[in-house]
Amino acid sequence: MGRHAVQTVMQKTVTGLLLCWCSFVVYGAPLINSIRYEGNDVSQTAMLNREIFITEGDEFNDQLVEKSRQAIMNLGLYKSVSYRVEPVDARVDVTVSADYVQAVDVVFSLSEKYYVLLIPRARIDDEDKKVGLQLLWNNIWGMNHEMELLYENRGRELGVKQKRELFRYDYPNINNSPYRLYVELFAVNEVDTSEIEAIDRQDKIFRLVGSRWLNDQGRNRGWFAGASVLLQHRSNLLLSDQSIDYTDAVVLGLDVGYDDVSNYEFNRGGKSYGYTLDWSHDSLGSDSQFTKHEIYYRSYYRFDSRPLSNLNVQTKLGHANNYILGDTAFSLGSSSDLRGYENDRFNGNTMLLTNIEYVFPYESHPLFRYVTFIDLGNTYNELRDILHQQLHVGAGFGLRWKIKSFVRVDLRADIGYGFSDQDYRVSFGTRHAF
Repeated sequence: MGRHAVQTVMQKTVTGLLLCWCSFVVYGAPLINSIRYEGNDVSQTAMLNREIFITEGDEFNDQLVEKSRQAIMNLGLYKSVSYRVEPVDARVDVTVSADYVQAVDVVFSLSEKYYVLLIPRARIDDEDKKVGLQLLWNNIWGMNHEMELLYENRGRELGVKQKRELFRYDYPNINNSPYRLYVELFAVNEVDTSEIEAIDRQDKIFRLVGSRWLNDQGRNRGWFAGASVLLQHRSNLLLSDQSIDYTDAVVLGLDVGYDDVSNYEFNRGGKSYGYTLDWSHDSLGSDSQFTKHEIYYRSYYRFDSRPLSNLNVQTKLGHANNYILGDTAFSLGSSSDLRGYENDRFNGNTMLLTNIEYVFPYESHPLFRYVTFIDLGNTYNELRDILHQQLHVGAGFGLRWKIKSFVRVDLRADIGYGFSDQDYRVSFGTRHAF
């Protein structure tokens, strides 16, 4: 190629770049012509539009589009979310007379999970035999509603059948607003042999919660505030002579906090924290008088060098100034708080708990992950006792299996060693410990 030909090519290249630059200066960034969704066979467009950070007519911004994609993923309802940008024919910009601007369509592609799950439940060890069935229904009506039904046979004690029943319904973003309504009905009975005479203790609980996301769009993240009312009716049936007495509690609650936890394909990232207050007094018609406080902080760290690994940390501090229907306000010892100890091993009206987990994947199959953990906690009679009594420690390791096809299902198995009791416990679950 001669010198003249090379100069011609360079001139055309420079001219083309200048024209592109001038076009951008004159017309600005492309406008979003439309926002579409693919694969949302169940999910309603109104729910998805509420979560995203772009609207039709906006200038295209790839960072806001990616932020919108992640916001849809954060709902936890999809196996994956991706997007593509499709150019469309130029159209008239009505804000600038007779000027033509470039426009694009933004298309989000969703892979929906299964939203109905029936889970057999079983817990069998030396002192604890429970079997039952749990129904979980997510994304009802395609609007992210949730429902849970649970029935659990907890075995017989002194000839009395023990059982637990639960119904709950979560209605977020009422009429596409920032407001949420949550209803729960719970019934349980258990034979208590710790008293002088055995008692069949029966509890029926109704709980109603109203809350609001403190952003105008109603997106399900950020700051929130809520209030609740709980009605509890307790019957104590003395097994020896079948005599019975009743106790009632009316509890008003307050809940404020911040939630910015993101759901990625294989793990989580972000943080949440908050404060809850429960108050019960005889002026409400309650037989139990107490004030209960609890603060919590949870953080899920992802590493730039190992984005599929997590360091998860939770800290909780709680205190109540009185017993609640004759029971302590807090208990520790379970598969979700102080692992390595029997259920409800420690009880008191003050509680301190810290959980630390390091979760890392099986490299070729990141749906399977290993975990090492350490749990530190104790319960106390008084708040000041925290400074004078040692923490109980549980530590161990486990496995996680993320079931991508179902909503928030992570099968887990943990082996924890309780150093205070010098014993170990094996636990299983279908959700994260925290």
